Amino acid sequence: MFMRQIIHLTVAAFPIAVERVIHPELRLRPVVIAPPGSVRSVVTALSSEARDAGVRRGMALAKAVKYCRNLIVLPPNEPLYARASRAIHRVLEEFSPVLEPSGYGHAYLDITGTMRLFGPARDTAWNAQKEIRRQVHLEASLGVASNKMVSRIASEVTMPAGLQDVPYGDESSFLSPLPVRLLPGVGFQTEKVLEDLNLRIIRDIAAMKLEHLALAFGRFGFTLHQHALGIDGTPVRPARAVPAVEREHILAEDSNDCELLKRVLSNICDDAGKELRQRRQCAAQMELRIRFADSQGKGRSIKITPPAQSSIVLYGRALSVLNLLLSRRTRVRSMHLRLTDLSAGLVQMELFADPRLERRLKLESALDQLRSRGLSAISNQQYF
Repeated sequence: MFMRQIIHLTVAAFPIAVERVIHPELRLRPVVIAPPGSVRSVVTALSSEARDAGVRRGMALAKAVKYCRNLIVLPPNEPLYARASRAIHRVLEEFSPVLEPSGYGHAYLDITGTMRLFGPARDTAWNAQKEIRRQVHLEASLGVASNKMVSRIASEVTMPAGLQDVPYGDESSFLSPLPVRLLPGVGFQTEKVLEDLNLRIIRDIAAMKLEHLALAFGRFGFTLHQHALGIDGTPVRPARAVPAVEREHILAEDSNDCELLKRVLSNICDDAGKELRQRRQCAAQMELRIRFADSQGKGRSIKITPPAQSSIVLYGRALSVLNLLLSRRTRVRSMHLRLTDLSAGLVQMELFADPRLERRLKLESALDQLRSRGLSAISNQQYF
């Protein structure tokens, strides 16, 4: 019988752990990561020392400082975290090429069929853990199981630096005593419904009749029951690099002012269009995502036909998406624009039905050149 062997790696409080590698003096001290310069900055990552002082992820920074007077606040350093993640991936790829990153400090590794090279799965995980400690100086917890879900949960319950092996056939018994919030798709609201049904540990869900779960959760009830039994057929999917142009803007203050949001979107599209023109590329796919003040996100993707590189065309398409996304009265916190399905070459002018768009694209290209010259002049003045 074919049996998969999957490792999931988790580095607890990954941004904090990486910062402590660079700055050892931060060890054993309460540290949080929070964006600077905003009246509504919230904690995005925290050390165990900060958690012991009462700080929680998502807490307002001002409140966190009141809970912990000696709190050390660091700004996010995304390039550093990306480099550390790539270093971990390079170590894991020494054991198998089937690697699926799942965010900073998290990754799945399918080691099925590697026993002749590296021995049993547990030994492979132990060697990978040792090499990450030696090469990257980070402590990682690893879970080994026959599927992705169980391996992820195994790595979480053994944090911060353990190794948990769940043999094939023991998935259900391993999950049974654990809290329901560890199952995929069980967020705050779902956990509350489960508690109302007196379902607090995974064993309770596995023992419940499927039709009763379906009444409470619809189609998700079936998935929930399968997961509670330790069943997950999701394969490990290696990441594929998709060329894209991306722009994000975080508002200084949450707002639902439509005119302000339109101006922000216009600026994002201007920058994205400029990069497309510099690359001499056009985009045929657009995704716009917004995040609200309550941390809920919403997004939508559309096709751009014909492919475009004009900022005004991008703005027109993005504005129609924004109007669809603003279905809530909640204030907006950030916008993220992603342009994909890029093609080489400039847009053929005859594709434009409206000659004004052709003139606009020529004007935008001319302005790009003028801005580039202006920046060069400023740069020369700084150095000479």
